Amino acid sequence: LDEEKKKELKPAPIDIHTLKELLEYAQQCKYEGNEKFREGLYEEALFIYSQGDEAMRRWIVEGKSLKNEHKWLTDNRLACLKNKAQAALRLELFQTALEAAGAALALDDEDHKAWYRKLQAEKGLGKFSEAEESLARLENIAQWCPDRQRIMHDCDLERKRLKAARAKHKADTQKMLGSAFEAGVFSIDRERELEEASKALETPQQRMAPRIDDRAVKKLATPEEPKQPLERSIYLTSALAGDLMDELAAAYAQKWFQARVRKCARDSGFERSVFLMRLKDVAFEVQKPVLQKWGFEGTEQGVREMTAAIRDHASSGNELPEWLKAKQDRCLELLYGGKEGGMLDILTQ
Repeated sequence: LDEEKKKELKPAPIDIHTLKELLEYAQQCKYEGNEKFREGLYEEALFIYSQGDEAMRRWIVEGKSLKNEHKWLTDNRLACLKNKAQAALRLELFQTALEAAGAALALDDEDHKAWYRKLQAEKGLGKFSEAEESLARLENIAQWCPDRQRIMHDCDLERKRLKAARAKHKADTQKMLGSAFEAGVFSIDRERELEEASKALETPQQRMAPRIDDRAVKKLATPEEPKQPLERSIYLTSALAGDLMDELAAAYAQKWFQARVRKCARDSGFERSVFLMRLKDVAFEVQKPVLQKWGFEGTEQGVREMTAAIRDHASSGNELPEWLKAKQDRCLELLYGGKEGGMLDILTQ
């Protein structure tokens, strides 16, 4: 709700004296943020740029006689937003970068740097169609820029990178969906979770992504105990595997669970690795009763055995019967918070 209130905040008219102080503060944020950025302290730079943006977005210059003052405020906020997007990109906080670039373009939809930041954020989020549209717009704008040749060269390189990223994403997605249960769809495999979350939390300067809660950090710092060898005592027919997936889907469909998953997505900044890390504990709350009902242990070991029992029938997407694949897809959709949750497209596009 607080984030929604911030987005709905209407800027208030500013007087000349307050504007002078605000512009001085904006310049200070720009200078200090740029210093942190050059030092590789991207999280600190992002925080400083965000402070500058938050201060400037509260105000508006009104009056036909104050055109210069209006331009000063707009130019300062535009620069701040582009810097914010760049710092977020270095941290791989692509949703934050996309929002900052979008806000910059709302101020000046001809700014080529803002379009380039938007393109990179969309690519990072796997929104390749949108990224291609942004690239096309950037190429059009570049025609009128003094450094046209350099920008067009960057566009050519970016188009190649975008094509490669799309192909890699498609191959990875097919592999992920084809072996969804093997990869730990229900358990969110812990080793994979820690590896991806660690990537999100580390940088060359040993940085930590913003707003990672203490519980998540402690989880990463705690040595992982070796997993017990998987000893299976339960095997399912394809019909029973389908029934089990139906029960899991019903559990995931509960309103409280969907609300928790969507909050988890928002709290994670819609970043894939951080979301998966946080989802594990939330998902286990609804998995445990289903596990016990079907005779599995109500532990992580039980989740592994349940996953293996389902995997017997779902190890290859090409061989999966259509009726069973439909159940699998429904489980995935609900596990990730549904189509309205914001994570489904990011994880399965």
